[in-house]
Amino acid sequence: MTNREADPTTRFGLLASSRDRDLATFGISNDYNSTRLVKFGPWYGEGEESETSCRRLRDVVTEFGAQGLELDAVLLAWGTDFVWRNGGWSHERARGYRGSRVRDAFRLRLNAYRVLLTRARDANVVFVPRIAELEETAGRLEACGFREMR
Repeated sequence: MTNREADPTTRFGLLASSRDRDLATFGISNDYNSTRLVKFGPWYGEGEESETSCRRLRDVVTEFGAQGLELDAVLLAWGTDFVWRNGGWSHERARGYRGSRVRDAFRLRLNAYRVLLTRARDANVVFVPRIAELEETAGRLEACGFREMR
């Protein structure tokens, strides 16, 4: 196995849902104004010497920028817009759906996380903030086989 960080062709990046409202508290700028400025070609393709490279883990790409593209490894920031609560998934805290014409907001959140969780070829690391709203979610992910890193 090679040291992927040392290999300049390895691509790893920071992904997050576009509908979460709490990740900014943890320094993860997933809002529209921050993510619309990401230039996807350079983000995916340029080396670490570039300020815009995915390898810097500075800029966040949401499900919209990641759809159809892959990285070698993903650091996924899990948000409060899709949480495990009382034995099922909930999207109650997802921003931007109240008053919209979206027919099935739950299905959109489910599919968004499906996209986010399938962008990595080799490794997925999921950051679940240690906040009360995500305690059950962290437990559910562990029950599904995710392991806590310390």
